[in-house]
Amino acid sequence: MLCGCDHGKRRAEPQPPAPKVSFVALDREHQRLVRDYEPVSSAMTAYELAFRDWRLGRVSQTGLLARARSYRRVVLHSRALVSGDLATGETRRAKRLLVTALTARAGALAALPALHVYRPLWDRSESSARAGLTVLQDIRDRARLIPLPEDSVS
Repeated sequence: MLCGCDHGKRRAEPQPPAPKVSFVALDREHQRLVRDYEPVSSAMTAYELAFRDWRLGRVSQTGLLARARSYRRVVLHSRALVSGDLATGETRRAKRLLVTALTARAGALAALPALHVYRPLWDRSESSARAGLTVLQDIRDRARLIPLPEDSVS
């Protein structure tokens, strides 16, 4: 009978538990992420109205593209802010999803008027933003913090 030995190279040492973030620090992280994302949500209504009006023939393509460029600047600025925000623990996953959402949204806006390129990117931005908000809400629920407003991330 043979018995192998790894000479301690694969020995699993117990990892010390990650330092626990205080409720105040966790809330600040989340509030900062939402505050930096919020301009995108606020500016989206005007863009969506212009997009709808363009699809209905009420706004020219030039008008839509001007609104899309303006909105894209807001998206890129928010992406830079969110990317620079500190995130610890599970909040890092939410931050990654929000950055993914903003990156996809910027790509969608740059792709206009090519709807075949725009639509998948826009859909990805919406689903990633919703997933990021859901992760934040789940973390807040477990920590028994006040929920974030649902319209803070869209």
